[in-house]
Amino acid sequence: MSVAASERWVLVRRLFEAAVELPSEQREAFLSVACGNDDGTRSDVVALLAADESAVDLPVDREVSRSCEGAAERFPEVVGFRIDRRLGAGGTSRVFEATCWENGKRVALKVMNVGASSQALLRFRQESRILSRLRHPGIVALHESGHTVDGQVYLAMDFVEGDTIDRWCGRHSVSDAGRVEFAVQVLDALSHAHSAGVIHRDIKPHNILVGSDGRTRLVDFGVARLHREDGNRTGFRTETGNLVGTFAYMSPEQADGKASRVGPATDVYQVALVLYELLAGHLPYEVEDRGAMALLKAVLFESRVRLSERRPDLAGPIDDALHAALDVDPLRRPATAAEFAAMLSSALPAMR
Repeated sequence: MSVAASERWVLVRRLFEAAVELPSEQREAFLSVACGNDDGTRSDVVALLAADESAVDLPVDREVSRSCEGAAERFPEVVGFRIDRRLGAGGTSRVFEATCWENGKRVALKVMNVGASSQALLRFRQESRILSRLRHPGIVALHESGHTVDGQVYLAMDFVEGDTIDRWCGRHSVSDAGRVEFAVQVLDALSHAHSAGVIHRDIKPHNILVGSDGRTRLVDFGVARLHREDGNRTGFRTETGNLVGTFAYMSPEQADGKASRVGPATDVYQVALVLYELLAGHLPYEVEDRGAMALLKAVLFESRVRLSERRPDLAGPIDDALHAALDVDPLRRPATAAEFAAMLSSALPAMR
């Protein structure tokens, strides 16, 4: 394989691994942005996605599609739970709101699709093991795991009555200070996760829910990883060298596939991205109408547009904190979630 062909395959693989984590209905929009006019790359990624989906029970997928148009969906049967409605679906699993027959408690049931790949099953079980070691009010709790009547793995987790952080902020006209306070809550949850040896790696608005109580909850630890030394001790390790997470919110160390550089500063970077977007309405680099290679270069090399350039009224401590946390080099960012949270908290008085 030539050098050019090898580099192109690396790009295709990275885009596939980013796209496969997205809900099916979001993949077309993602590929439109990521691939631009590069029809060859797009075609290769679509082919990989199709091959991945071919391992899934296609009749079930067609039922999901029809349910979006108002037709009835065949819900999985789970002993001890009544499934009330589907909340979302991706290439490897579906999430339902359900009620526990024993105590009437509402839960979110994440159910593996029939015939999902062994890699997807590994990530699913990994999420179960990771959630079982986390106990924090800002992280959805795992209640139990098991198998449906048809033998598919499921996770029963906290049900959050609320919305994603971006939609919540928009619908409730949350102030700038309130948005920063949400980020501090997320960082507090991440501090707990990091102390337990867990790196989330996929912080984005879709994975931060705000409940009716006004508190944030971190969800979806499906691509989380354990610190290398922790994984060695338990005998459980995530894959290394694979690019994971959603493309637009990837850290530079994820975009270049350097798994050894992924750590707490990776989650710090992604929280900073989310907060920057909540405050500025844009990410700190251009993502519109760019091809895949240009987007990768933007994540890896482009200078971030400072918040104060888009929001001159926010010049000062909050601008400085985000600028530090968005550094391309993880060694130059705040080293811990707690350190970044302290920087944001110190900026709050000037914003109120």
